[in-house]
Amino acid sequence: MTDDVARPFSSVEALRFGWQKTIANAQPLLLIGAVGAVFAVLEQVLSDEGALAALLMIIVRVVQVAVTLVFIRAALRLHDGEPVDVSRPGALLSEFFPFLLTYVLYALIVGFGLVLLVVPGVIWGLKFFFATFLVADKKLDPIEALRASSRLTDGVKTQLLLFALLMAGVNLLGALAFGVGLLVTVPTTFIASAYVFRRLQARAAERAQTTAQIPPLSAPLATATT
Repeated sequence: MTDDVARPFSSVEALRFGWQKTIANAQPLLLIGAVGAVFAVLEQVLSDEGALAALLMIIVRVVQVAVTLVFIRAALRLHDGEPVDVSRPGALLSEFFPFLLTYVLYALIVGFGLVLLVVPGVIWGLKFFFATFLVADKKLDPIEALRASSRLTDGVKTQLLLFALLMAGVNLLGALAFGVGLLVTVPTTFIASAYVFRRLQARAAERAQTTAQIPPLSAPLATATT
């Protein structure tokens, strides 16, 4: 097994790549981030109790999931060297309802795992880390996306945990900068995640190719009968 398969990505390199792409494509990413920021503020405003506030809160959170889908699609396109056209949001929001369902299932799985002494939630969170990316990229249905993410993250959960902690730290720094820093750190971490996602896809493809090249065992010779 090659080093690229055994250790498919570097968290530091992923972060560096995300930063460079964010700076080079600041205009569309800042626009997406600004929309997300508006709805984040609305969520804070609607935190008061009340039936109308609760209904509006649900709508706001659904829109925030839509912003997440746009960020993931934008991150994948920028990673692949493609432009991001925010004037055509329909293309970035296609397959939204499967994405929403996958997002909710992921949250429920992780939340249930956290109730079970925390550790299962962390493990499941890493195991299904890229389920939403797989819906956005491959348009898989939610269950198949969860299964595919499980296969994709097999053997790299410790490395993914370190990556996730690094991304959380970066966004914490962005939040400490009066929240304005999140307009830069959030797209940076999305693109860094896209970088890791593509590396794991390449690792899976190399694994599959290696397996295909292994010759099958020869059939045992039939025992001669007298």
